[in-house]
Amino acid sequence: MPDRERTSVDHLEHARELVWEALQKMEEAQRIMFRAGDCYVSQVWGDGVRTVIEMTERMADIAGDLSTSHIEIGRLVKTDTARDPQPPA
Repeated sequence: MPDRERTSVDHLEHARELVWEALQKMEEAQRIMFRAGDCYVSQVWGDGVRTVIEMTERMADIAGDLSTSHIEIGRLVKTDTARDPQPPA
């Protein structure tokens, strides 16, 4: 059931904020993973280094997807805002 007190723009902006927060958390997780990788290198745990690199590469792909989603939501917000929608009565 649609929320009659909020417009599509309101919902899109909220979703965009959540995606942005997720992107920030993903970047923080990547920085922590790099630190874990540094520990593996200093402790000469070869397999751990390889795994950390693979995981951070996957995280980078996910971050790219999140960034693309953030941009697309922003485009929808612009489109909807340009239409100046009137909330249903």
